[in-house]
Amino acid sequence: MKVNPQFTLTHFQKWKLGFSLAIIYIPIRVYINVAVIDQKVFFHKLPLWIVSLIVSVVFFTFWITFIEWLQQYLHKLFGDVFLFEFKFPSQLTTLVIAIELAVLFNSGFRTLWRFMEVSLDPLYAVNNPPPSTPQMLYMENQRKRLNNGLTVMALMAAFYLAANRRVYQRLQEVHSNSERLEKENVKAQFNALKNQVSPHFMFNNFSVLSSLIESDPELSIQFVNQLSKAYRYILEQASFDHIKLRTELEFVETYTFLLKTRFEEKLKVEIEVSEYERDHYSIVPLTLQLLIENAVKHNQMSSENPLIVTIRTKDLQLIVSNPLQLRPVSEPSTGLGLQNIINRYSLLKSGPVKIGEQEGRFVVKIPLIT
Repeated sequence: MKVNPQFTLTHFQKWKLGFSLAIIYIPIRVYINVAVIDQKVFFHKLPLWIVSLIVSVVFFTFWITFIEWLQQYLHKLFGDVFLFEFKFPSQLTTLVIAIELAVLFNSGFRTLWRFMEVSLDPLYAVNNPPPSTPQMLYMENQRKRLNNGLTVMALMAAFYLAANRRVYQRLQEVHSNSERLEKENVKAQFNALKNQVSPHFMFNNFSVLSSLIESDPELSIQFVNQLSKAYRYILEQASFDHIKLRTELEFVETYTFLLKTRFEEKLKVEIEVSEYERDHYSIVPLTLQLLIENAVKHNQMSSENPLIVTIRTKDLQLIVSNPLQLRPVSEPSTGLGLQNIINRYSLLKSGPVKIGEQEGRFVVKIPLIT
């Protein structure tokens, strides 16, 4: 099983972790081993400390590279479970292996450190004579134990920092995949809602067309042309979540022609939207078609008392309203219309659709998309 490259540390990440650990490790080691630090001691030991820092960075980076290789090898044997699941057997096995390796690495590092001290400090033997009393021997042994413990702890810290970095990368991928699946799910729901409109739209207009063919063949030809134009719009906008307001308003003109073929002067659609607003704002496709259709379905209209649907903008909202002239018996609802619009805007999270009655008018406020 090949490891996902996303879950391996880059060379830069390894060097960065190695440097971070060395910056912490060297001051603590100096504190343990140097009893008094004055100006003379500081400048005398500074070359040693600088070389020690460089060597420590290289050492810790090499250690991180080694354990990275080890964990990839374990991954091939046991799979993702070993790297990413926090089960006790995996933790215990990893901990035991890491401690054994850290002790082994410490032996080599201790030898290297002693070699640097002797090589870079000509007075090392003078300043560090062999212990001459049991107490001094005890103190020397304690200092060595502290140095060994410090190095092992630093190595273990590097081990877990590398493991945590990998887990963090895995969590990022899981989060990213979750967001991607959520967006795909929202898109699928959105497309499903749009697809509901198409057959419903065609069914209503084919009913009108069938009656026109017999009563007015010439008008039926115009009707077919406008119907073709309208349906092309429905098909073309299927791939968009939102479109320019101008494009939707142009479609409204075509759709209004289809309605006026049926209702003549009983229906009027008045649009009060500036040229600037038409070009700078967007809305969900077919919003206006569904709102006009909803008004026609539920309200009475006549030549003496036409139904006037008004479309205007205010406070970054598109306001569609009509007087309440409710039919005595409304047409059966298909479940489309208002609920379809509410659902689509909810999926886009562009703001709520507000629906209500104001001063004898039915008002729908649609958030404009900037």
